[in-house]
Amino acid sequence: MKKIITLALLLNFVFAHGFAFAEAVSEKNLKHPRYYEIFINQDKYEKFNRKVFNFNLKMNKIFVKNLHIVWDSIFPAFLIDAINRAYYNIEYPKRLVSALFQRDLDAIKNETKRFIINTTIGVGGLFDSAFKFFNLEMYDEDMEQAFAKCKIKSGSYLVLPFISSTNTRDIFGRIIDFLLTPTTYFMAPVAAAIKTALLINRTEFIQPVIKMVESNFADPYDIARKFFGVQKQIKLSNYDRKNVLEKNKDDFDDELELVDKKNTEEHLEVKGKIENEHKITSDINQELTADIYLSDYKAQNPILDSMRTALFDIKNENKHFWKEYSIWNRDFSKKLKIDFVEITQNKPKYAFKYILQKEKSSPLVIIFPSVGEGINSNHSAILGSIFYKKGYSVLILGNYFQWEFLKSLDDNYKLGNINEDIKYINKLVNKAIIKLSSKYDRIFLKRTAIGTSLGAYAVLYLGNKQYQDGAGNIDNFIAICPPYDLFYAIDKLDKIMSSWQKYPGDLKNKIALTTAKVMRAYKEKNLNKFETLPFSKYEAELISGYLFHQKLSDIVFQIEKSKKNGLKESEIYENIYTINFNDYMSKYLSDNNENELLKKINNMNSISDYLINSDNYRIYHSLDDYLISNSQLKTLKEKCENKLKIFSNGAHLGFLYRDEFKNELSNEIDEILKSYKH
Repeated sequence: MKKIITLALLLNFVFAHGFAFAEAVSEKNLKHPRYYEIFINQDKYEKFNRKVFNFNLKMNKIFVKNLHIVWDSIFPAFLIDAINRAYYNIEYPKRLVSALFQRDLDAIKNETKRFIINTTIGVGGLFDSAFKFFNLEMYDEDMEQAFAKCKIKSGSYLVLPFISSTNTRDIFGRIIDFLLTPTTYFMAPVAAAIKTALLINRTEFIQPVIKMVESNFADPYDIARKFFGVQKQIKLSNYDRKNVLEKNKDDFDDELELVDKKNTEEHLEVKGKIENEHKITSDINQELTADIYLSDYKAQNPILDSMRTALFDIKNENKHFWKEYSIWNRDFSKKLKIDFVEITQNKPKYAFKYILQKEKSSPLVIIFPSVGEGINSNHSAILGSIFYKKGYSVLILGNYFQWEFLKSLDDNYKLGNINEDIKYINKLVNKAIIKLSSKYDRIFLKRTAIGTSLGAYAVLYLGNKQYQDGAGNIDNFIAICPPYDLFYAIDKLDKIMSSWQKYPGDLKNKIALTTAKVMRAYKEKNLNKFETLPFSKYEAELISGYLFHQKLSDIVFQIEKSKKNGLKESEIYENIYTINFNDYMSKYLSDNNENELLKKINNMNSISDYLINSDNYRIYHSLDDYLISNSQLKTLKEKCENKLKIFSNGAHLGFLYRDEFKNELSNEIDEILKSYKH
């Protein structure tokens, strides 16, 4: 189910890039489109919808979730999936009628063939023989699609009790679907009980999605309505069909590629002339070389290569046997426990995850994920499992630039000044360790901290603080792809976040198409088979851009909500749409006089003494990381020497899935453990 959660996260940030027309954006000076409006129009009943949405979340927590836990614990995953396939087969009439209304001959033939084959060879649909033997993919047609084909408008967006997100057209479509489903007319008590069980069975997939929405975002409602909108658009466009998806290659991406290629060639030609005229002989300006070469790495471009972090996963022999919420699920993430500490008095407690070794003298690893990630970060769980297998107890914290961390601090505090932030980070680390030590009678004499991206940045500043104080509670630090200069990095992020402006045409269609590609890749579970990822450079920019904006959005949303100034959520979003990372730093952290000081603080030059003179850290980077310049990487190499290992490819975190990195990290852990024994 981690794949579902990852998919939902990808969906969330993929579909949110093109939600307003170019004219409207320029008129209102928006830096980000109004994410949901292009898919669901105006949210006229937002106040009502939010109340019902919160009611549904509470009912899920109290009642529905427990039903799914019981259900997933009784039936293994393969049986639940088989029942779903059988019920899908029974629903053939609704798909046939929908296809007839749409005059979709392809769907009519496909679904009729599938029904006949799966009813016979597939034993009533328990097995998808039509796909396995004849490569006939299921088409998930319904009557709302038929209504849309008949030019019936979607109507108002609504959130209804238990049904959750819907609209007027969808409601009527569901009614007709219900009437066209044969099991509707089985009225006996036994049949009713079976239908209730089938409903539970068919909705068990939603729990990981709800968990993702609740735990990763400051405003779950906003994510849910966007999620609904893009799913509907994909179905209405038939992008959930493989053959349709393959036919709809976006030629505009090719045009952009040609322009970029021409500009790049011209830039390199000018750059080459300048370098020939001005020979550089300083050692620090000599060409950097990789310390670790990734063989057969089919590089695409830095942003797209960075997306290969999705391939960083752990294999667990049990994860396909039981569903996510089964009590028998022994996936590493399920073994993690949760606890809370109070960072600031009278503020919400901060949650952290952990798992302890039976051996009380085991070393402890403290994990910090990337920007905006909380304690449910998939990468944190994977890194935790690697250390756990080496004999470490594991403590997982969220990133410091994240809304949950901000929520646990003073109302008037704003994140972004690393010198101030590190005080709270250190306080959190100390309190969490004390909590575990007291609760389980542990000492944790040996401790290692590891972080990725902005989490790696925090790790190095923790090391620097201990270096300056002359004492600390962490022995070793591992940083993976930390930015060198925070303002340089956010300039790059702001540029990526503006990538939607490259699409002056049908942004709605582009987002649906890109999202469908992501869904297809995860549905087929074949990302690991790809030498390259099946997206264009510009689709990668859309995906990455919204990812970063959503994390910034969560921070701004939390800041404005904490002010208690009576602003409605819709009014808060008017502010969110006009702000990027540089705007955030200017608006919330500094005026013009303080901006230069902030730039000096948020730069690794400020921790040079630690980097040069200490030997208790290791840094991993790549030659083509887009959040650090070539000159910055050279400077970092000069300061760190052999304490910095550079990979030949992978851009920002895009090498984590490779065996070369896993082996390098494993060897580093072994070296640390050896030093502990001495």
